[in-house]
Amino acid sequence: MNHRIETTTLKAIKEDIQNGQFAKAFKALATLSEPEHDFTLQSRYALLFQSIPPEELELENLRLAILATSTVDHFIDVLKFWLAKQGFRVEVYSSPFDTVHQTVLDSKSSLYAFAPEFVWFFNNFRDVPFSVSFGASQNECDSAINDTVKKFTELWKVIQKNLPCHILQNNVELPNFRVFGNLEGSVAWSQTNLLRKFNICLASASRSGVTIFDMEYLSSLFGKNSWHDARYWHYSKHAFSLDACGLVASQVGSLIAAGKRGGKKCLVLDLDNTLWGGVVGDDGLNGVQLGNGAEGEVFLNFQKYLLALKERGILLSICSKNDEDTARDVFLNHPDMLIQLDDIAVFKANWNNKPDNIRDIAATLNIGLDSIVFLDDNPVERQLVQKFLPEVTVVDLPEDPASFIEAIDREALFESLAFSSEDSKRNQLYKQNAIRSKHQKQFDNIDEFLRSLEMESEVGPVNELCLPRFIQLINKCNQFHLTTTRYTETQVKSMINDNMTTLRYFRLKDSFGDNGLISALIIKHQAEILFIDTWVMSCRVFSRGMEEFICSEIISIAKWSKSSIVRGKYIPSKKNKLVSSLYENLGFKLTKKETDGTSYWELDMKEQLPKISHTIKRAESKDLDPENSR
Repeated sequence: MNHRIETTTLKAIKEDIQNGQFAKAFKALATLSEPEHDFTLQSRYALLFQSIPPEELELENLRLAILATSTVDHFIDVLKFWLAKQGFRVEVYSSPFDTVHQTVLDSKSSLYAFAPEFVWFFNNFRDVPFSVSFGASQNECDSAINDTVKKFTELWKVIQKNLPCHILQNNVELPNFRVFGNLEGSVAWSQTNLLRKFNICLASASRSGVTIFDMEYLSSLFGKNSWHDARYWHYSKHAFSLDACGLVASQVGSLIAAGKRGGKKCLVLDLDNTLWGGVVGDDGLNGVQLGNGAEGEVFLNFQKYLLALKERGILLSICSKNDEDTARDVFLNHPDMLIQLDDIAVFKANWNNKPDNIRDIAATLNIGLDSIVFLDDNPVERQLVQKFLPEVTVVDLPEDPASFIEAIDREALFESLAFSSEDSKRNQLYKQNAIRSKHQKQFDNIDEFLRSLEMESEVGPVNELCLPRFIQLINKCNQFHLTTTRYTETQVKSMINDNMTTLRYFRLKDSFGDNGLISALIIKHQAEILFIDTWVMSCRVFSRGMEEFICSEIISIAKWSKSSIVRGKYIPSKKNKLVSSLYENLGFKLTKKETDGTSYWELDMKEQLPKISHTIKRAESKDLDPENSR
């Protein structure tokens, strides 16, 4: 977009703000802004955003602490705007310049009173000097690196001891100068290789609740010579060029958003000129471009990228205007087709409009439309989906398929703070779910269908093995989430050792396969009251009796702990209407309802308990001591 268009658009946005059309103005501002735009534009975006009353935008509150060894004042203004684009109204605590250690080690510092949800250690390469002489041995180099890494890990320990937060830690960007020139890449004692190994060791030392923010990657992406402008450091102590503020802010915004509510779940893919070159219906199986020649190699490389996304837990689905048999023929019989039908969660090849097909895909997978990313080379189809399904993220693919990967990657749609074994199995789990849905059509009676599944649920206390998935469920589930509570790993770990809190995980398997860990439960014991603090469940297993099964477990815990009341709370959100009547359906009585829709429910253990039925067999976890329900 050229400067004239940007100026005209910004003028129109400013007029909308002056006329009180705040939502329209913010949407236009979010659409206009790009990470690559220079600092002058980023500052104008931030200034316009600041002129919009916060209450006029439906933003989720967020507290972020930045502990920096450089100047971040100008960056923070830009960061607030980019976090708003992710749906957050952020309050930022910034430690005084270059006082990171003092701030962290002083338990009475304002950092701890601020109680941030995220703490960002904002370091740069100048913070990791090595007292290693030229020609030092490998052991001397390793020792110096380990000592430096330890200085950072000790600060993490202090933070995690005092704050229930998630830590973001910058690795260090390599400078754009070398004392020994090319030789620096060949010897262990050079600054270049010391910093490289420091970054690797820092990542290896990261622990639960700590995520490395890859500044070295961003500096390379931006361009080393542009990133390292010595004037910014010497005159104002800015660690990098101000023109990189948009890039850094957008990337950390995507990472924080993933930590708060999870990333996207499913890629919906077109076929012709998206997964391969050409139109299979016109060109035939042998006419599509895939594998051979420059264009064929491009699509082959793109498929490798998509399969890598699938292996990390992103579902792949097909939505193509095509004859189904013709479309499937490429997957079955083309020798260079890397993606196979088994890699596809849902396959839709027909002549229906794509918005309707995408709705069907979401319904089949039982996921929200806002969990879907749509890829199609045809701009008309992209515009159609954007118009009728605004919740779906539509990537603006370039005309050249060689740039497809770059276009997707720059959107940072698939950020994640952690990776669990459940993630790598996700495609298989959802495919099994689709088979179950097909199997259900054979039955006229839902109870007969559920009995035919031969379901078995394992129940157990939370341990290190299941902790990542337990936390992931709490922070990613939206539809079956009664209280919308979010907890960090540090907070959950503290609950494990709290004898007034009970944590339970639930796994479910049936005749079609293992669904994995599908539900997380946190119960607080308050005198004679058992309070259901958090109850979340994967959308994959809705309406199979797990709600009733878990309720039975809650009642059992209440009996064991001699609680007289089981209390539940429902806080409505945009996405959890599904469970608005859950407690009522389970036999709880409504005791209070607030004006915002929040409702309180109770089950009196001294009265006759509701009859709860399900077809799920209980498989005890080896980790659960039946003598101790907590």
